[in-house]
Amino acid sequence: MSAELGDTGAGVTISQVVPFPYTPSLAVVREYQQRMTEAGNTDFDFSSMEGFLAAKVFVEGLRRAGKTLTRESLVTGLESMRDVNMGGFSVNYSPKNHEGSRYTDLTIIGRGGRFVR
Repeated sequence: MSAELGDTGAGVTISQVVPFPYTPSLAVVREYQQRMTEAGNTDFDFSSMEGFLAAKVFVEGLRRAGKTLTRESLVTGLESMRDVNMGGFSVNYSPKNHEGSRYTDLTIIGRGGRFVR
């Protein structure tokens, strides 16, 4: 959206549900940037940051599911993730809470459609 708006979007504030992917201020963002760079991609953005976090949560759920993977063991593994710190981004699941995270941040569209903080 920011690229499409360009300069006309300058000043628009957007809420984000993942950390700012452009500045390595959190350990999880540094890991994301490192993995992306290793894969030959330095086009960091919010969508790939969200996908990276989703993959980390899924892998942790698989790890917690144990050696015999079933649907039930995966659900149990995911639901056992209480206040898991993924490098500055906390994840919290339980049988009654499937939100995962309450993280929110605000970004502003700057000149040229670039996100600023």
